[in-house]
Amino acid sequence: MQKIKKLIKTLKNKKRIFIQTHNYPDHDAVASAFALQYLLKSFKIESNIIFHGDILRDSLQKMIDRLNIPILPHYKYELNDEDTIVIVDANKKNKNVTALKGNVAAVIDHHPGIEHEDLEFCDIRSDYGACATIIFSYFAELRLEPGREVATALHTGIVFDTHQFSRNVNPIDMETVAMLYNVSDIALVNSLVRNSIKLDDFKQYQYLLDKLRVKGCFAYCHFPDGCNKDLLAILADYVLSAEEIEFVVLSAQSIEGISFCVRSKIPEIPANTAVQKLLAGVGSGGGHIDMAGGRIPSAKDFDQENIFRTGIAIANGRIKL
Repeated sequence: MQKIKKLIKTLKNKKRIFIQTHNYPDHDAVASAFALQYLLKSFKIESNIIFHGDILRDSLQKMIDRLNIPILPHYKYELNDEDTIVIVDANKKNKNVTALKGNVAAVIDHHPGIEHEDLEFCDIRSDYGACATIIFSYFAELRLEPGREVATALHTGIVFDTHQFSRNVNPIDMETVAMLYNVSDIALVNSLVRNSIKLDDFKQYQYLLDKLRVKGCFAYCHFPDGCNKDLLAILADYVLSAEEIEFVVLSAQSIEGISFCVRSKIPEIPANTAVQKLLAGVGSGGGHIDMAGGRIPSAKDFDQENIFRTGIAIANGRIKL
């Protein structure tokens, strides 16, 4: 049975369906949820898109506004135990997905993860660069062309999550964008990608340049006054673009404790494993081979010097991953 037909069969007789993104969603998560909602509606299956946290980046809010994406914080609805939840761009029980009232029936994700036995539907393709690529494969299975707004969202999500086809990219991601190219609003996609930071963000760039600590191929910086997660990721990519730097760890104070962003160019140092070693005993994390994130829930468990020393040890191969 085709994947999408199995999902439709799973959801067909559910009463209320919510498509939940990971907390503090990014372009890929929102695009995936939006496209899935559109696809389900073509089979007369209604759903709502929800998230926990905030929309952190102006470019994502612009995408939501321009494409009329109906996404709302979960507290806008009174969820109950009878509701059905589909998680996109994340997995059940992940640290970056707040457990809500309702039954998680399906997971669609491109991060490494397990298929929980109680799920009615699970589609995890960790070799894909974006969850949006998985969602588009459902359209392809059905030979259904997405509308212009949906195509633009999917196109944007793939470009953002693969960092313009420079990380975790699968040939299928590129083929998908090629198929979306003639349908999507290219001018809007380019505008969203090019204008991903604000003038005010340069203060964080300046702080980074002043405080960045480098030892060999390893670089680390902590933002004690905070830095939103999307910008932290942009800054980590910025540091990694230096020829001499191959392993990057950035951390920032947040209302959720201490947030981490990890980047690696070194095949022997997968970022998703490195973040777990860095936060062992005090926090958790996960992600991909070259990009990962994590969190220490309690700031009192955060030892900046220990993170720096551990990062150096990982970069020098003294801590086996």
